[in-house]
This record gives sequence, C-alpha cells and structure tokens, in this order.
Amino acid sequence: MGGLLLQSAGTSGVQATKPESGPAASGGTSSRLTAATLGSDVHKLLATKKAHSIPEIGTRSSPETPPRGEPDAVPSCVRQGIGRTETPLASSRRTYEGKDTFLVVLPHPSDPKSVSAYVVTASCVSAAPPAPGKVLLTHSYRRD
Repeated sequence: MGGLLLQSAGTSGVQATKPESGPAASGGTSSRLTAATLGSDVHKLLATKKAHSIPEIGTRSSPETPPRGEPDAVPSCVRQGIGRTETPLASSRRTYEGKDTFLVVLPHPSDPKSVSAYVVTASCVSAAPPAPGKVLLTHSYRRD
C-alpha cells in the first residue's frame, strides 16, 4: 500500500514540474504571447481568474488570504517597471518575442469598464544591481 502511494505521488510530481508546451494550464492559452493575440490572452486570463476566485462552499477567507487560484505574485521590479501600485486583476508568466516576460492586467486608470495589459521583461528578477522591468507592450481593452 505504501509503495502504491509513493508511486502515485512521484507520478504527479513529474507532471507538475513538466515545462509548459502548447496550451498553458491557466485558461488554455499558449505560453507564447504576441501583439496580435494579446487581447484574447487578456480576456482568457481574466475569465480564468474569475472562475478560480469563486469561493467554495464552507471556505473562509480573510483580507490577508489570497483567493484560490491567485496568480503568482508579480515581482516588485515588474511593478516598478509598470509604475503602478494597484493589485493586478490577473498575471501570468509568458514568452514574448523570445523573451521571458510577465503579462500583468490592471484596472484601467480612468475607465472602470476597461483594463490595461502590460508585457514586462522578467529579467529584472535576477538583475544585479536591481532594476525595474522594461515594459515591452501595453494596451487597453474593454472588460467583458
């Protein structure tokens, strides 16, 4: 019995560490981002975020506890590159033009019916000395 449990734990560990290829786990979007697909990627990311943030029956949360399915925290250097302090609506790590980047979706600063999407280099995470991430692409989209 113990061997069976160890085997199944080992199998799921391999699947969890498998690098992304093709559709990403969140929302079925590709980990590769292009200027042409940015709008649809933003909408899919937001839809996935909404689906994951619906609390389960019987769960309790506090302001300090992020909702289930919360995307990985956006590194401070990426936030500095964007120059905004709001909590992201959604984020994901992607590849854009061969570069490792973060796609960060924030509320639009002046239109509550829109969002602003930022593609920011992730190289700042390991930069020495620390430096803000470089914004490669930004665009605003209507919320669905």
